[in-house]
Amino acid sequence: MVTRMENSSLIETLGISSDPEHIPDQDPIHETNNETQLHKKPDVSKERIVRSALKLFAERGFFETRIPEISAHAKVGVGTLYRHFRNKDHLFNEAFRISVQEFSEFLDRSTSKNLSPKEQFFDFWKGLGLFSQGKFDQLIMIERNLTSYILDEESAKDALILKEKISEYFAPAENDQNLRLLYPSLILGSFTGILRYHRIQENNIDPSLLEQSAEMLWEGFSKVGQSPLTKKKEKQIKKA
Repeated sequence: MVTRMENSSLIETLGISSDPEHIPDQDPIHETNNETQLHKKPDVSKERIVRSALKLFAERGFFETRIPEISAHAKVGVGTLYRHFRNKDHLFNEAFRISVQEFSEFLDRSTSKNLSPKEQFFDFWKGLGLFSQGKFDQLIMIERNLTSYILDEESAKDALILKEKISEYFAPAENDQNLRLLYPSLILGSFTGILRYHRIQENNIDPSLLEQSAEMLWEGFSKVGQSPLTKKKEKQIKKA
């Protein structure tokens, strides 16, 4: 079953603030301690850059986000950003991999597979709700880019592993590999679409609406792969 998400995500473990503007940007040339210079400053700058990149990539997308905007949001110089990342593609892929790792670790510790297919689906759906409460940018980053051509080889491999993991939660049509790999996009797209709508309209979401949405999705998924005869029998039972 889904449990309350622990505060042990990769970004939090690394010490990334939810507000990069509140972390001072200290230039390493002013550090007097060599160990601090090598370990603390580079890490802090890099973490702030990743946090800002995640937020801006999630809000605007890859092409609409520019390096100067990321460095300005992170309160670091463009030169500092380029000391950590070769280019925007490099930064994008690292931010994507961090998001995937956080989400994958969340699934491993917060959901159960010892359930019926339907219970498993609803457990996963509730898990999306918990994860999105503090990691909305990461969820959007994943949903938008699971099949993006911008992903490098390592990111594409991580994305495939995550898609396969998510597909394990859905038993219908399990023999159709192509369809199974569509489930992650369908589920994440539906969920983030609901969240986006309510953020714009009401800035909150009614839990009962999420429940009803899950029911609708499951109703559709459960019919996938059924033979026409099975569907006909179900209709007859409903009419009776």
